[in-house]
Amino acid sequence: MPITEIENATLDDIAESGSPQGVLAKASIPEVEVHDIAQQPRVVVVDSVQDPGNIGAIVRTAAAAQFDAVVATKGSADLWSPRAIRASAGTIFALDVLGNAEMSSVLDLLLNNGHTIVAAGVDGPSELKQLRNTERMTLVVGSEAHGLAAVASQTASSYVRIPMGPNVESLNVAVAAGLIMYQMQDNSVGQ
Repeated sequence: MPITEIENATLDDIAESGSPQGVLAKASIPEVEVHDIAQQPRVVVVDSVQDPGNIGAIVRTAAAAQFDAVVATKGSADLWSPRAIRASAGTIFALDVLGNAEMSSVLDLLLNNGHTIVAAGVDGPSELKQLRNTERMTLVVGSEAHGLAAVASQTASSYVRIPMGPNVESLNVAVAAGLIMYQMQDNSVGQ
């Protein structure tokens, strides 16, 4: 792999962050199809989450929680934006990721491939601790502003909420997704 040194001023011009770390890499975006995603045992679908920092944090947590894929629906921030990649700490290259996806077709394909769909929202009828894991599971989270698309809550086998104190209306979507992903880890299948 060739290494090229550049001036700090040039790096400052290229970098979108206010304080670049002094290293720049060029990488190709892997081509992933929705059929590839459907074969994975643990998937997160992000619905209309517009903050690339939140998208990147969800990707990073998905990798940490040993999930296999992340899908962002139409209306979500670009998974491959510099801010999302930075927030993912590079873990976006370790997962299958697909952006600009059509929610209903993705959920249909996942269901047809044996996935249990778990929707998350503040008005979910079941507490997170009641969730029972299966071999293939997909978590669907929506934006804080708009919540989940109706198709997600209607398609879901489970609709869970995270219990919160009385003075808290909602959690940040990346935090909520992280809590649920850890609850969904493979080691608790069948419990």
